[in-house]
Amino acid sequence: MPLDVAVVTPEREVWSGEATFVIARSEGGDLGILPGLAPFLGALHHARLIVEQGDVQTYIAVHGGFIEVFKDRVSVLTEVAEPAEEIDIERARRQREEAEAAVAREDTEENRAALLRASNRLQTAAESGILGIG
Repeated sequence: MPLDVAVVTPEREVWSGEATFVIARSEGGDLGILPGLAPFLGALHHARLIVEQGDVQTYIAVHGGFIEVFKDRVSVLTEVAEPAEEIDIERARRQREEAEAAVAREDTEENRAALLRASNRLQTAAESGILGIG
């Protein structure tokens, strides 16, 4: 029996479909989700989500939010989620450079969050194979 997966933001459903395996990074660490997993609710970090459909893997940059697993349904609710193929690489590189400079000037939570978002976008794109590690 496959997993029924939905990744949703306030603006849209980013991804939905059946999957054989899901990997997410919760506040407690990496989580591998297979059909039949016990119910789970967790907070998500700025990290990539991997949805496997047999031999096909979909990479999604997730920027915080929550993940719920219940009866082979995986729901990811987040403010921002971006499939790797939708990530604007040059924009993410500029954002990372700007965020690094901002953190160097003033190490605030907001500046660190901007750096995490930009780095997450680039890491997700790199892991998906869209660009070399950068």
